[in-house]
Amino acid sequence: MSTTRQPADELPLADPEELGAALRPLTRWLVVLDYDGTLSPIVDHPDLANPAPGAVELLQAVSRVAPVAILSGRPIADVRRRLQDLPAAYAGGHGAELVLADGTAAPLVDPDSVKPTLDRAEAAMRALVDDEEGWFVERKQASLAVHHRLAGQDSVAAHTPRVQALLEHHAEAPPGFHVMAGKAVLELRPNGADKGRALERLLQHTPALLPLVIGDDVTDEDAFEVARARGGRAILVAETTRTTAATDRIADPDAVVRLLAALAG
Repeated sequence: MSTTRQPADELPLADPEELGAALRPLTRWLVVLDYDGTLSPIVDHPDLANPAPGAVELLQAVSRVAPVAILSGRPIADVRRRLQDLPAAYAGGHGAELVLADGTAAPLVDPDSVKPTLDRAEAAMRALVDDEEGWFVERKQASLAVHHRLAGQDSVAAHTPRVQALLEHHAEAPPGFHVMAGKAVLELRPNGADKGRALERLLQHTPALLPLVIGDDVTDEDAFEVARARGGRAILVAETTRTTAATDRIADPDAVVRLLAALAG
């Protein structure tokens, strides 16, 4: 993608009710949302990430009018459970797993093809950080995440280069991987799996709709770029500034809930 990215502070912080009203009618959109930091506040441990108050009820209301897709780094089963089996398409592992709204599996990556390398990478990473306070290794179906949100600054400074180097080493193994940095996390992800490619696949099944993508992290930027290229909108959820391809910006998951309420009318 060649979409120009700009500092988020060049995007004025929008009022979610006004933005939602401006985006109506809801029927023209494929509504695409990230989970962590978008539908759920960022928390110290992934297991504690629950939807913002009202989010599930509003998503259910939206899904009765327009198709909804959830694009997350989490496994699909985890996100589906947290959203109470919301009727939607789901992409997990940033698209490595993908299930269409009708239940058809359409993954971007064969999990069996990446399992041997991820097994080796997980064992090596646990040997490196399991005894380090505040570090947490999360194995997913088709990726491996190393979190350091609870680690002290000195620990992060000391161990991040080692974690990065070890993940880069395993990235060279078949079938090919890359290392992605997110919010207090480094992730080993198979090539060919990102939220932009996942969105492209979903749009093949909803060609008459425009993508409305809402997300907070750098991992959402690929989907933002696809949304803009397809004539849609991309909403960054962020109070602080960073470079982004988004077209709009709102503050936090509570603002996402207010946006959804206004969008649903």
